[in-house]
Amino acid sequence: MLFPTTIFIFLFGPITIVGYWLIKNDKLRRIWILVASYVFYGWWDPRFIVLLWISTLVTYFGGLKVFTTTDPVIRKRWFLFALCADLGMLLFFKYAMLLMGTWNVFIHWVGVGPAFPAYTIILPIGISFFTFQTMSYTIDVYRRKLDASNDLLQYATFVALFPQLIAGPIVRYSEISATLKNLPKKLTNEYLNLGLFYFTVGLAKKVLIADRIAYFIDPMLTNYQNLTSSEAWIFILGFTVQIYFDFAGYSLMAIGLGYLIGFVFPQNFNSPFKAVSVSDFWRRWHMSLSSWLRDYLYIPLGGRDRRALALTVTMLLGGLWHGPEWTYLCWGAWNAIGLELHHRFKPLKYFPRNKVYAQIGMYFFFATSLVFFAPKNLGQTWVFFTKMLSLKILAGDIFYGHGDIPGSLLFILAVGLGWGMLGPNMVELVRERKAKPKPIWAVVVGILGAICILFLSETGPFLYWQF
Repeated sequence: MLFPTTIFIFLFGPITIVGYWLIKNDKLRRIWILVASYVFYGWWDPRFIVLLWISTLVTYFGGLKVFTTTDPVIRKRWFLFALCADLGMLLFFKYAMLLMGTWNVFIHWVGVGPAFPAYTIILPIGISFFTFQTMSYTIDVYRRKLDASNDLLQYATFVALFPQLIAGPIVRYSEISATLKNLPKKLTNEYLNLGLFYFTVGLAKKVLIADRIAYFIDPMLTNYQNLTSSEAWIFILGFTVQIYFDFAGYSLMAIGLGYLIGFVFPQNFNSPFKAVSVSDFWRRWHMSLSSWLRDYLYIPLGGRDRRALALTVTMLLGGLWHGPEWTYLCWGAWNAIGLELHHRFKPLKYFPRNKVYAQIGMYFFFATSLVFFAPKNLGQTWVFFTKMLSLKILAGDIFYGHGDIPGSLLFILAVGLGWGMLGPNMVELVRERKAKPKPIWAVVVGILGAICILFLSETGPFLYWQF
């Protein structure tokens, strides 16, 4: 089930939220929200609810054993069991086909050895998100940074909580454990206003910007071999805006839904198009993943003391986290190189300091990295690179008008870039600037929501739900 659908907005969402607040007993409320979350996840394919159960039970009982066992050897064994079981499930469903396919290509090339049969493994939606949540719980308990939960219902609710279940933010147990233990008794006016505000703005980002861009550029990707050089550039620049508004829109909707059931989820985007360097960008983009990779990969690998190695491994694995394709590994390598070059060159006096130029340069750097992200394989990526680097052809497109780029697409791109680079940050507006809702806000949000509802029939799936 997706947020920008009539069944969620007019049926599932209202029933779940109203029912949650009508129930007064905390245990029954947890059961209500847990069952609702399973319905939400199982709407796509009920079979994969079993994966949620397995992940929940393994990390719950594993966490208890890790927390209560005093023998360090046995304690470490329980930790590795819980961690490997969780990670093994992710590796099988997400990467088994990639590894088998790569092996088959290698065997065909050398002409020796058995090949794997052509298996098709269905990738469960959101498996990377809820697996990273349960892994962070297990690791924090092992590090003695967190007490293990002794309430299975409470922990299961944490794992399956529907607003952030399939596409984040990646929520850590420590961030919502206090709320899970002591559920709020009523929905305050503040949380109601914030919830509706965030959800509507997120819906607008998804429906009015991301999906409108997708309408124009999806056919370009399908017909990528026939694109002109300027069309290839427009596609990748448009995809950059699309993926940001699509994912940031989902995150805002998730945060808004969290408020509507009394939970405060972490911020996931902090105006990444305002970033002035690669390091700054990764402090602003998909913040829950970036902080996860920092705390559980980068720092354990040596952090600043072994920066090159730690950065490389972290960004390569961060790239592969996004999908079972070698293009994602290349995307991670591209960003690792950018981060390392930034650290090496920023002390130099000729390093660019102009904020506007730095913002524009960072946008083009990230957009270019997405040449590894949007295409489906390295062959498509190569075609895009060759077209984008054909400067002679690009000059012909510009000066002689070749290529068919709709004015509507350019307008939406301009609106998206203006919003991303100049517009206010929604979370910052409320949490840092302490902006108070005014009656005019209700009018604007209401009109914006009504416009979005008119476009619901044309909305597409979230780009990140496949991860």
